Amino acid sequence: MLKLIIVNVLTFIRIIGTLIIVPIYQTYGGIAAAIISLVCYATDSIDGILARHWHVSTFFGAIFDGAADKMLTIANFILLYLITPYALIPIIFELSVVVVQYYKYRKNLNIKSNIIGKSKVWILAITVVLAFFMSDINNISFISKSFKNNINMVSKDNLYFCLLLPAIIIEALTLISYVLEIFAPQNIQILYKKPQELEVKVMKNKSKWANIKSIWLDPEYYQKHKNDSNLRNLTKVVKK
Repeated sequence: MLKLIIVNVLTFIRIIGTLIIVPIYQTYGGIAAAIISLVCYATDSIDGILARHWHVSTFFGAIFDGAADKMLTIANFILLYLITPYALIPIIFELSVVVVQYYKYRKNLNIKSNIIGKSKVWILAITVVLAFFMSDINNISFISKSFKNNINMVSKDNLYFCLLLPAIIIEALTLISYVLEIFAPQNIQILYKKPQELEVKVMKNKSKWANIKSIWLDPEYYQKHKNDSNLRNLTKVVKK
């Protein structure tokens, strides 16, 4: 249980980072925001590595982790939108991904991240950190004056478009990949048939918390059912 708590605390740090990054940016500028973002994105890798190494991955952790990632991403790009309007494009794509994933959930399709979605996190991290640093480049002491002068001579629109282009591309690819998954043959079959009930460990005459724990916080249950396509039934089961 302690290992499970540690992993989820690391994820919660990302939530805290999302909440404080706006006042941090307003008070201390882009360098501080870049550092906060870098730390938060680092927790995303650390909690995943620990969860797999300690075998404490759960459905709760997977959903919590995904929600923390999206909150951090949207918060970062909202801040960057104050610097450049190009930041609105990744926000639109990220929200579209949320809509597509929710649609898949409602239709009992698997919503597990694919390889593109997983790689997206680090591409976004690099993009966001660089953009924040560039927004505050004149206050970075270890960068030469000549380099700063060259950067300041570049059109801000061109600079931030180039910086955000990788984020825009990976967001678009992620959205396309998740949409295409809906039309995969195995998913088409699920869309047109009633999903089978999940094998669940609902304990009769036990509290609702006991049932929640047996489903959402059980690593063994997660490993067994993480690739299932009808996880929406988990919520229904808990309510029984």
